[in-house]
Amino acid sequence: MENFLKPLASSFQLIEEKINFLIFLFEGIIALIIILTIIWVYGFVRRNLGLDSQTQELKAIRKLLEKHDLKPKK
Repeated sequence: MENFLKPLASSFQLIEEKINFLIFLFEGIIALIIILTIIWVYGFVRRNLGLDSQTQELKAIRKLLEKHDLKPKK
């Protein structure tokens, strides 16, 4: 009887390993999505608060134009 259950037990073990691997992949994908979301939020906040390099450069150009009294035409 014991020899009869060995293949069944090994099949269950193989299924369990595959399920554990799928859970591991799912957790990895969730972690990657969370990391990408954090990076996106960081960039979004920097752009909207004017902390990025392009906004800083535009502020410097505006100051130069105002200093020389050359206001940009709208």
